[in-house]
Amino acid sequence: MNFFSYVVLGGFSYAAGWAIRTYVLEKQPKTDQPYNLKHPAILAFLGGFFIVMLIVSWLIGRYALGHVAIDLPFIIVNSLVATFVYSFGLNPEKASYDVPD
Repeated sequence: MNFFSYVVLGGFSYAAGWAIRTYVLEKQPKTDQPYNLKHPAILAFLGGFFIVMLIVSWLIGRYALGHVAIDLPFIIVNSLVATFVYSFGLNPEKASYDVPD
C-alpha cells in the first residue's frame, strides 16, 4: 500500500469513530461514568472495530496487494494502527488523551 492508501484508510477510520461518537454515544442518556477510553461502551466499540479491521486488512492483503499466504504482521499492524486512529474519532474527550505539555 502506498502513503495515499494509508491516509484514506486513516480517514475512514477516524470518520467511523466520529460517526459512532456523534450518532450513537451522544444520543444516549447520560451515564454515571463519563465516556472515556476506560468506559465499557468505548472498549466494546474499540474491540469490535479491531475485529472488523482484522478482516478488512486480510481482504486488502489478499485482493489488493496479492498476498497469497496470510501476511500476519501486515494484518495485525494495519489493524492496530487503524484502531488507534479510530479511537481519536471515538474519544469524546477534548483534551487529546491528556498529553503532557
